[in-house]
Amino acid sequence: MNKVILLVLSVFVCTNISAQTDSVNTPTVNLKEVVVKAERISRRADGLLIVPSEQLKDASHNGYELLDGLAMPMIRIDKALHSVSSVDNKSVQIRLNGAIANKADLLAIDPKLISSVEYIDNPGLRYGNDIGYVINIKTRRADSGYTVGVDLTNSVSSWQGDDMVFAKWNRRNSQISFSYDFGYSDTRRIRYRENTDYWLSDGSHYYITREDSARRERSFDNSLQLKYILADSSNYVFQASLTTDFSHNPGGLRYQRFMESDKGNIITMQRNKEKSFSPVLDLYFYHTIGSHQSITANVVGTNIATEEYNFNNEGSDYSYNVYGKTWSITTEAIYENKLKPFTLSVGFNHLWKYTRNKYSGDVATVNNMHNSNLYLFSNIKGNFPKFSDDSKGHYSLGVGMSNAIYRQGSYDYNYWLFRPKATLSYDLSKALTITYDFELSQHISQIAMISNTKIRTNSMEWTVGNPNIKPNRVMKNSILLGLTLPRVYSELYFEYRNNHNCNMAKYERNDDNSFLYYQKNQPHVNMLLLMGYSQIKIIPQKLIATIDGGVYRFFNRGDDYNHCMTSWLLCGSLQAYLGKWTITAQADTGYKFMEGETWNHSNAMSQFQCSYRFGNCEISLIYKNPLESNPRISNAVLDNINLKTYKSLHSKDSNAIILSFSWKFNYGSQYHQTEQKITNHDSQTGIL
Repeated sequence: MNKVILLVLSVFVCTNISAQTDSVNTPTVNLKEVVVKAERISRRADGLLIVPSEQLKDASHNGYELLDGLAMPMIRIDKALHSVSSVDNKSVQIRLNGAIANKADLLAIDPKLISSVEYIDNPGLRYGNDIGYVINIKTRRADSGYTVGVDLTNSVSSWQGDDMVFAKWNRRNSQISFSYDFGYSDTRRIRYRENTDYWLSDGSHYYITREDSARRERSFDNSLQLKYILADSSNYVFQASLTTDFSHNPGGLRYQRFMESDKGNIITMQRNKEKSFSPVLDLYFYHTIGSHQSITANVVGTNIATEEYNFNNEGSDYSYNVYGKTWSITTEAIYENKLKPFTLSVGFNHLWKYTRNKYSGDVATVNNMHNSNLYLFSNIKGNFPKFSDDSKGHYSLGVGMSNAIYRQGSYDYNYWLFRPKATLSYDLSKALTITYDFELSQHISQIAMISNTKIRTNSMEWTVGNPNIKPNRVMKNSILLGLTLPRVYSELYFEYRNNHNCNMAKYERNDDNSFLYYQKNQPHVNMLLLMGYSQIKIIPQKLIATIDGGVYRFFNRGDDYNHCMTSWLLCGSLQAYLGKWTITAQADTGYKFMEGETWNHSNAMSQFQCSYRFGNCEISLIYKNPLESNPRISNAVLDNINLKTYKSLHSKDSNAIILSFSWKFNYGSQYHQTEQKITNHDSQTGIL
């Protein structure tokens, strides 16, 4: 390990001297302003660089609408509920000038100031753990002026809404912003059904059906953020933000019809309530050194306090309370040197966290957990030598070392992993690009599944933490072909992913016919993927269509099973820009995947939206799932040698009519670029 650190420091010193030498006679070139009127898409080593058209900027009232108009591969934008997700259930991270953005940032943004959007479909740990996609919006920042606005989004067919007020003030190099967000939900039309076949220790089958007869779920979410930025676009950026989130579930209630083999039906009841409070302090600093070098640092402190109550009377009364506290500090620093042949980046990311969860009632235990994660990395990226006027290639080569430490009572692990990463991209012609990517990363289970707690799920099943779980390595190989034509952009993507000795679900039956679910390191979960995507400008600046789809093949090998599954998905959208009117229709088949012994199918979705802008206001009408009166949200099947379960969830509230009204007033002039390059966040409570 000492040799690795010495090598990194040697490279750092040598390249620092080289940069100072190269910068002595560096010429300065002033470029005239270029006006771009149409979307411009170019493939880079880690994704796409998209320059939005002036038509799209004019038709968009906020950041969500502009992102939806770009129709990025695998990305689902819900303009009504202000959410961004992926069709394949991977995590999506939104950034504004490099900083992780929240809903207020996307609502307050003036689309006319957006210069470009980076769509990164190949992010590394540089952006955090388990991040599938990164979308970075680059804008100009006002030297003077202000922005104030409100955004009111409420369903007229159910009790659901999300309302926000925000304000931002700029003066010279300083910016102060404020936002308050209030969301609420009171749903009564969700219904869950489960059929389970239990294989008992005496060799007999025991069938149970659990079906919701009445259900009510309520939640109220509040988020307040204060942010201060001091920035000189050519020299430094300092940002300090304080965010407090408070959520409250005053009481959920479920009545279920409980039907057992050879017995009559009875009604069971489940109750739960929860509240949490989480303040987060985020300090960020970026400073340039000369014309080639920069240093970026970020420190984030997070506290999460949670109270939770659960009750279930299936079989017998069972209830418990949880009082949870977590404290974490995340630090990250990156040194970057832009040399002539390549750009060098060297840095580290470190997380320290302490979790204390106290269970009382029928679950009487206390979890005290310490864990930390360290990641050291070095990366170079640059361009291949040109073999002809049309040729152009990019490369990114990195090496890292990660260390995960966990301690709870007598249980502990200390896991090291060497983590290389390479991305090679080359233009086969002016229109065709090929990209190859290789990465070795690690996966760590959620803290809750590492705890030593045992929770009863129902009269037959228990969920158990397993402190013996170890992290595992994940190896990914992928090839992408991208075609760029004046009115068409298309991709063909192939990926093979290998999760070796990974954390997979394990189900065991005890002699008393209780069934335990926990996670355990088992042979592998592997995946093959072939996917295609196309964006077609049927009428440029007026009518745009997108379609993407893929075929998946999953290989799951556990200690006592071998499950495989093939699935497919198809997505499409059509967007029309008609002056002050914007009309959008989109649909997808949902994503079906298999992990361990369970396959899950997320809901298919269809949506129609019509928006009209007048002055500084916009009003939108959204109709979700218009062809279904009781849409299925999800369904799943567990196929284990000891039990087999069929699950389905439907919600009439997903057949929703939503009305959205937004007003935003901007005043400002003299804009320039600022970019925060790293931001960290912690949200795991560790509660099982």
